[in-house]
Amino acid sequence: MTDIYIGTGWSRTLVGCCGNGDIYKGTGWSKEIVGTYRDGDVYSGYGLSKTYIGCFKDGNVYTGSGWGKTCIGEYKNGDIYKGSGWGKSCIGECKGDEYGAAAAALLLLLNK
Repeated sequence: MTDIYIGTGWSRTLVGCCGNGDIYKGTGWSKEIVGTYRDGDVYSGYGLSKTYIGCFKDGNVYTGSGWGKTCIGEYKNGDIYKGSGWGKSCIGECKGDEYGAAAAALLLLLNK
């Protein structure tokens, strides 16, 4: 599982995790599934009621699909950034192997 934090350094707060294609809000026994991901695509919801909300690829997180998709953030070395280019700001961190999914989960679900 990859842990997802909002904030950075000492002031960060664990808000969820992701692993095996599932995105969870909360921690421990009280965590609940809020989304899924597969092959870079991220969905809100679970099972038959899931809705496509965006994707992650090559260090970027996008909302929308096809030609109309918009870059809303980036991830690099475990840091999650809102925005892109010079105007981006670090809003969180992730610790684990699936940092692309974790970044996408945080940015896309916050953006909803």
